[in-house]
Amino acid sequence: MSEPEYLTEDPLFLALTRPTLWFGVPVEATLAIGMASVFVLMVVGNPIWALAIGGGLLGAARLIVRTDYNMFKIIFLFGRTKAPAPNKMIWGGSSYSPLPVAGVKRKGFNRV
Repeated sequence: MSEPEYLTEDPLFLALTRPTLWFGVPVEATLAIGMASVFVLMVVGNPIWALAIGGGLLGAARLIVRTDYNMFKIIFLFGRTKAPAPNKMIWGGSSYSPLPVAGVKRKGFNRV
């Protein structure tokens, strides 16, 4: 009888799982902050305000990712899945059904 084959185990380094950072903030958040700063620049017309708001948002983003680098991915995932759920208040949670949930209308029962 032959001996069992074992899988080769290699260590997984942290740099392989960490997102790409720019000034300590993930690139997804940095792009959103950059777009907000450019929008402020276009509306106000003063680059000092745009730099101040961009710097403040960048500092806040660094505080958010201080403990977990993937926090913005979690926030964006929440925004795409759970936040827009239309029946969250009815069922007490979000539904992942692709079908529209309109509810059953019965005589004598009011939907809240």
